Amino acid sequence: MAESSLRSGLTLRVIAAALALLLLDAIACYRIAAHFANLVYDRWLIDSTRSLAQALRIEDGEVRIQLPEVALQIFQFDAVDKTDFRVDTVRRGLIAGDAALPLMRGPADASVQLQTATVNGHPMRLVATTLPEPQAHDLATVEVGETLIKRSTLMTEILLAMAAPQLALLITALVFAWLAVGHGLKPLTALASAIEARGHDNMTPVSELGLPKEARVLVSKINDLLARLERAMLAQQRFVADAAHQLRTPLAAVLLYAERAERAADPDSERQALRGLHAAVARAARLSQQLLALARAEPDAAAERVLTTLDLVGLARGVGEEWIPRALERHIDFGFLAPDSPVMVAGHAGLLGELMSNLIDNALRYCGPRSRVTLSVEATPVPTLSVEDDGPGIPAVERERIFERFYRLAESGAEGCGLGLAIVKEIAALHRAVARVTPGSEGRGARFTVEFPSTSREPARAAA
Repeated sequence: MAESSLRSGLTLRVIAAALALLLLDAIACYRIAAHFANLVYDRWLIDSTRSLAQALRIEDGEVRIQLPEVALQIFQFDAVDKTDFRVDTVRRGLIAGDAALPLMRGPADASVQLQTATVNGHPMRLVATTLPEPQAHDLATVEVGETLIKRSTLMTEILLAMAAPQLALLITALVFAWLAVGHGLKPLTALASAIEARGHDNMTPVSELGLPKEARVLVSKINDLLARLERAMLAQQRFVADAAHQLRTPLAAVLLYAERAERAADPDSERQALRGLHAAVARAARLSQQLLALARAEPDAAAERVLTTLDLVGLARGVGEEWIPRALERHIDFGFLAPDSPVMVAGHAGLLGELMSNLIDNALRYCGPRSRVTLSVEATPVPTLSVEDDGPGIPAVERERIFERFYRLAESGAEGCGLGLAIVKEIAALHRAVARVTPGSEGRGARFTVEFPSTSREPARAAA
């Protein structure tokens, strides 16, 4: 398939428009040439008709024409066209001239009638005038006809005279159009060259300086794309760096316990090494899952996810039921509080389920046996999801930092990778919600809340 060219396309459109204008101009020129050719020769025919009318005389009460033979020969002499005349009266009929000319009898006011007709197989221009003759109690019609050869010749000469400058003007206009299109596209050509000269890692915005309005719109969209690509590349680089850094420790432990299992001198040492290997593998798997969840929660990765109106109560109940076995294993009292009626929010069920799971996992992980964890949903004043525990709590100075990636409380004895609350924060931001932590009831433990905006607006795509 041949490559299309914007310059060629625009030029072809200009040529098409110019040809259409040329056709209209040709029609207009033809009509103008015909008008002036007829105007010149019609005036001659009108003068001839009036000259013949002056030759009419009244003799013995009848209309007659007195025209010398020499005058008649002069009148009819024409080296190019054939000229005929006809004189008729109402009482006597044809009194002179050629009966082949069609009779045109108009009003008796000496006005001039003009007509084009075919006579003896030749087109002719006819001029007639009807004169009252009171003395003869009669009406006389004088008519003169002429073929159209001189008119056609004159019209052709006028058209040829007009065609040369018109064609020259058209060619000049097309040349200027070609140059103008090229000049108009120069900013796009320069823009393409500037982008082509960039390196693959150059994500700085393209300059809009000196560009026309239409090109600035294009550059603005390109810069938006570059910004998204830069964010995606940074997120990818950060993900790879985080994964490499965080997986290094559990993978090193996997290698260590595997070597211990190989060199174990007795079954007890081998079982101990295998238990350590299992724990290291579980930690690496958990870390991998958290890293993938964090990648899915990145703004650019989740920007195209559709938020729909869903019931927060039903979603929370379903997610909470999945964590009941884990709570029973750790001897933790896991409760659920929610209103009887649905609490509607605009959200993505998969991402909100990940958010709830991380909050519940965080509470179960940091609470000791026989603790209490409560998952609750509230409808007023705004839709709110919360997970509260009666564990050791979080110091006030640490409550902002715990939402940072890979940040863990120094005094916490629980295992974790420091990504759960960072995932919660990212998912909450995608839903235009606010995640925060406060002390639990009676000042014990911690209460994590996620406050959602009202669902008065239509569901939309997750914003970056």
